Amino acid sequence: MKKPRILLVDDDEVYLFVTKKILSNLSEEIAINTFTDGEQAIEYISMCLKENVPLPEVILLDINMPFLDGWGFLAEFKKMKPSLPSQNVDIFMVTSSDDPSDLKRAQNFEEITGYVVKPVFEEKLAEILTEVYNKKW
Repeated sequence: MKKPRILLVDDDEVYLFVTKKILSNLSEEIAINTFTDGEQAIEYISMCLKENVPLPEVILLDINMPFLDGWGFLAEFKKMKPSLPSQNVDIFMVTSSDDPSDLKRAQNFEEITGYVVKPVFEEKLAEILTEVYNKKW
């Protein structure tokens, strides 16, 4: 199996640290990149496209962030979709918001694979990876 590539986009440094640690414990083979706002993540994806670097297969995206929030990231990602290779990118909204209006808004984005309310534990991350990679974690 190829090395899984995951992008964590969240302004909470503690969440990034803990999630990266949990993912690394699930497998040492996972390549993880982290960004604290959506703008940095979009720039990274643009760089991947320009330099022909493989895109992440999974993006764990927060809603509330400075500069470019999760909704802004999704709008920019949607614009980039026509230039993306045929590779599938699964985006999971991982947020502390259990507001029904956020969930409803998320359902309007076909780019979103799932909506997860924090806190996120190892079992949920393993479930996401199993869903995406068709392999038990």
